[in-house]
Amino acid sequence: MPLEVEIPLKEIQRYMGYRGITDIAPEMQEKIRKAADQVSIQSHPRIISREYRITVSEKTVVIHADNEDVTLESESLVRNLSGCCGALLLAATIGPACDMLVRRAGVTSAAEASIYQAAGAAAIEAFLDDYNEKLKTSYEARGLFLRPRFSPGYGDLKLEHQKDWFRLLDITKQIGIELTDSLLMVPTKSVTAVIGIGISRERTGCAGCAGCNKHATCEFSKERD
Repeated sequence: MPLEVEIPLKEIQRYMGYRGITDIAPEMQEKIRKAADQVSIQSHPRIISREYRITVSEKTVVIHADNEDVTLESESLVRNLSGCCGALLLAATIGPACDMLVRRAGVTSAAEASIYQAAGAAAIEAFLDDYNEKLKTSYEARGLFLRPRFSPGYGDLKLEHQKDWFRLLDITKQIGIELTDSLLMVPTKSVTAVIGIGISRERTGCAGCAGCNKHATCEFSKERD
């Protein structure tokens, strides 16, 4: 099925490196719109999530799964999940079509391939933002509040923890994402994340790009000038 959420063109431009640039040539704007349309139409989004009890200590978060406890050492994740006793682990993908579009465009133009790469990155984020809003409404009806989603490889949470997500959620079997030996996901426009569940609306010390230890150098940070 198509993506069924709007892909913000400004987000595609941000992933392309057009930070603060408003005077984009009309032909480039048309290429960006075309990429957004093609990615949206050809996407096949899938998602899986599961709720777990967690314990948050000074430097670790422990996920209490059915048959094992998984310890995540990350001070930035601790800040994000402070005050939470539960969390949702999730994995999502927009499917392989974007990778195909990138390869096809790259045969004739590396520049056009980069536009499709950016469109795919913006698409998976838009899909997850929409899913987050639906979750937020559902949990708030129960008097519970969600924290910003947080992914392996973000801040000081090691990318190695991708393996924990794949094992606990059985991601490959459930929604078809493969994990390579180098911890990259295929299809590439896929995301794993954890979302804390708390009983308070209180803001945490780690929300969004500003809470990441790579914030000052990341070219894709949403909150840099």
